[in-house]
Amino acid sequence: MSQAQNTLPHSQFDTHGLPRSQQFAAWREAVNVVFDTQTMEARDTGFQTSVSAYLVADVVLGSIRTGAQRYDRSNAKIGRDGHDQYVLQFYMGGSCRVRDGAQQSCTQPGDLFIVDAAQPLATETTRSEFLNLAVPRRLLAPLLNTPDQHSMRVLRGTEPTVALLREHLGALYRHAPQMTQASALAVLPATLQLAASAINASVNPEHQPAVQQCVFVSICRYLEEHLSAPQLSVEQVGFAFGISRATLYRLFEKEGGFATYVRERRLRRCREMLADPARSAMSIADIAAAHGFTDAANFARAFRRSMGLSPRAVRMLALNGNAVPAQNASVDDWRYWMSLMR
Repeated sequence: MSQAQNTLPHSQFDTHGLPRSQQFAAWREAVNVVFDTQTMEARDTGFQTSVSAYLVADVVLGSIRTGAQRYDRSNAKIGRDGHDQYVLQFYMGGSCRVRDGAQQSCTQPGDLFIVDAAQPLATETTRSEFLNLAVPRRLLAPLLNTPDQHSMRVLRGTEPTVALLREHLGALYRHAPQMTQASALAVLPATLQLAASAINASVNPEHQPAVQQCVFVSICRYLEEHLSAPQLSVEQVGFAFGISRATLYRLFEKEGGFATYVRERRLRRCREMLADPARSAMSIADIAAAHGFTDAANFARAFRRSMGLSPRAVRMLALNGNAVPAQNASVDDWRYWMSLMR
């Protein structure tokens, strides 16, 4: 669809006009860009779903109404599509439950549910209505204390920072039709900071001091820019930021240590490259070596432990044709916007 000059791109999806027998199939094809899903509605009732979404700078903000269903995101799908974003969902009606014996989390109206697309997911929802904010990891992770520890978390809507974020996103969605792209760019940093505040405040009552957290965020950004540098080390980072080895170790203690953090980020970068069909001519060994993994066997073992799939399996899944945007998705389509978050 064409967009008025300087206004925010807007995309809509609705199964209302389809025959009941085709409604869920249409929704399943649309959402398959990120999730596999199974209906929990009676077959003869159809599957009423509507999506209204805006591309707000680099994030996607939408309102979704949909039927009862199960969502899944497996290691195989993660390896196949390479998506790497957070999805923040405020359930205003209905609920979302984690299908995991170790977690009995279930949302109440107003609660925030967090999806980390880089990690497996298994949930179940009733008929529901929710605000949905999809954010590329590169934008939000540097602002989080523990960026890899939020998959399938429920944050209670009664928490002050969570309530502030809910009200902010609601206002942003209501005003989106009148916003320009320039105003969206201006408000995005505040939106991301508020989201990070809500998530960080709920981790535990013992937060890093503000100065230490600022240094930690800066170091994480530095590491992202130098993951392929063979000389990346504790000494190099300490010199770059003027801090001691002991301080650096303390900053990354919650991440399993500095070396663990760097290794996991390098493995994820390798996964992104393996899942990119445009890089299919680059060998697995070359991709590994470019990120500091000089022993192919050790790399394969570490990759499988972290990702649940072998490097070769990730590449083959990406090349099977399922990693492209959903069929019939255009540049003005929310499915296309989501497909770019890798």
